[in-house]
Amino acid sequence: MSLRFNDLLARALLEWPTEIDLRILSRSDPASKRYSIDGLYDISDALEARYIGSAEEMIMRNLHWVIYEVLHEVAANVTRVKTSDLRSDAIRSGFEKNLMDCMKMSELGASPQDIELGKRYFAENGESGES
Repeated sequence: MSLRFNDLLARALLEWPTEIDLRILSRSDPASKRYSIDGLYDISDALEARYIGSAEEMIMRNLHWVIYEVLHEVAANVTRVKTSDLRSDAIRSGFEKNLMDCMKMSELGASPQDIELGKRYFAENGESGES
């Protein structure tokens, strides 16, 4: 498995639908800025679940979670989005922050193997996330 960010992102995006329908927003209060997008969490959850127990769990689950977060943010302003149009730098910054948190915060439960994988990721991509 390549740990280069662009390779990981390309692989993860192939698992998502090419276009996401963001039209159906649910709000508990019509005036609220908080919302959910019907079906989006279910897609993300199913993709993340594929990696539970795998050697690449920490990498791929965090990457899919951040793709979900970026799509969720986009939904406030558009009704459809092609996953290929997502900005990789937005995904990368969130992904690397989450990955670093998993490596440093013992309460998140990363195994020694997960931490080693994270170290390999940053060694290949640069500690600051720069390639």
